[in-house]
Amino acid sequence: MESLQPIRILLLEDDSIDAEAVARQLSKSSPNFEFTWAETLVKALEVLGSTKHDLIIADLAVPDSSGTETITKLRNLCSETPVIALTGLDNDEVEREAIDAGAQDYIVKGELHGQALARTILHAIHRQVAENQTREIVNQLKVSQKDLKEQKQLLLQKNEKLEKLYATSQEIVDNVSHDLRTPLTVIKDYVAIIRDGLVGDVNQEQAEMLSKILGRADDLNGMVDDLLDKSKLEAGLLHLSRRTIGLDSIIQRVHMLVANRADTKQVSLQLEAADGEIEVYCDAEKITRVITNLATNAIKFVPQGGNVCIRTKLSSNGEDALVEVVDDGPGIESAELKKIFGRFEQASHNGTKQNSGVGLGLNIAQKLATLNFGSIDVDSEVGEGTVFRLSLPLPDPACIATRMAEGRTSEMGPVCLLALDIPGLQDQRQSDDFERFICGSFRAEDLLFRQNDDRWLLLFSGNHRDAKNWMARTESDFAQMNRNRPFGPLPNYVVTFFDCSGRDDIEAVRDVLRDEWSQSRETVPN
Repeated sequence: MESLQPIRILLLEDDSIDAEAVARQLSKSSPNFEFTWAETLVKALEVLGSTKHDLIIADLAVPDSSGTETITKLRNLCSETPVIALTGLDNDEVEREAIDAGAQDYIVKGELHGQALARTILHAIHRQVAENQTREIVNQLKVSQKDLKEQKQLLLQKNEKLEKLYATSQEIVDNVSHDLRTPLTVIKDYVAIIRDGLVGDVNQEQAEMLSKILGRADDLNGMVDDLLDKSKLEAGLLHLSRRTIGLDSIIQRVHMLVANRADTKQVSLQLEAADGEIEVYCDAEKITRVITNLATNAIKFVPQGGNVCIRTKLSSNGEDALVEVVDDGPGIESAELKKIFGRFEQASHNGTKQNSGVGLGLNIAQKLATLNFGSIDVDSEVGEGTVFRLSLPLPDPACIATRMAEGRTSEMGPVCLLALDIPGLQDQRQSDDFERFICGSFRAEDLLFRQNDDRWLLLFSGNHRDAKNWMARTESDFAQMNRNRPFGPLPNYVVTFFDCSGRDDIEAVRDVLRDEWSQSRETVPN
């Protein structure tokens, strides 16, 4: 029990005989105890005010104090110093009151024994040290909690400010885009009227100048579309309407949009389609924008008299269709290829950098391709030309579901599989109208696949309860749409949930989706 440092003890005891007995017992156990004796509480408080002690042994009955009041006053002055109550009474109630008042322990005068008393003192000191450390930790936690509350409040205020700023910026982008689009449409219409000679003859040189004006107006329109799409992408508000569609119809639409630009620059624009119709699963409007962007860039960078080819084919992996935009322009240096899809980046083609645009086109094109479960890559050789390659998934639901799960940055939540049937559909237009309605009613993370003209499979991102809530809202919207449909109401549809072995994870649902889709393919007549 010996220690390198002496243990300083203040003994509050008015009886000198009892005080001497305590000192004698402690001296027997260890020479390491140092005593200071005070006969009254006032004297004890004076000593404690001037000298630090490791322990206080206090008689509960002294001339100027009695009972647990003595313990309370000592603890008020020295809250971090342990106190042992000393009394001549062996009484459980008195012991309990002393402990409640703050004493670390309780000893009876008639039971003083050297080693036991020494252990009691050391244990009391150890307990007090632990109590002091705990109190310090609690105080630090309270300070930390206060700081965290203040920081939380500050963050909430900053977040609120940021949300307001973001909402304002979104509103500005939307308003500016709208305000730009309206006069641009007017400019394009009037320029086209003049160029086509509808209000008077124009010579060849004037027609070429007017075509260039139309081209630049299209550039501005493209910038407006880029800004709007980027704004919606960042806000998570970009709506997607993905479904099965013929790739040729998309390419023909792209050709119509860029043919005039190619003619103006005297660039040969060619289409090379794969043998047979290729169907892809995508949002046709968004993918049209992607391919138009790639084709416009190719026309922009090839020299006058150059060649641009848009060709389609099946990928060797059996899961995708490929759209390649090939040009024989100056090519792109390898260092530029690494940053070509970055935001606000524009690659220089063999040292030539175009200044039109804000550098968002390829960045947005890549994001739109990804949202449609595809990708864009590029091959280029300086002096030989460039190939941009867009991959789009074929309408294989199981494969697309896998890509959706793989594209999630976090673990995919519950999903469920539904069938939507409309018995009694009369024609293709009714089927297309219903599909457009359903596509407009769910979120980007939901997938719709048409099995035939009156049956669809819906992979819904959510549990059965979520799906039923969606169904209730959709039924209300369907009724309203039906009332306003110009060609008369559509027949009511029927929703059926598939049993996926009681599981709602993507693996189980994907297996059922694959089996159901395979069966529907086998029943299609040749």
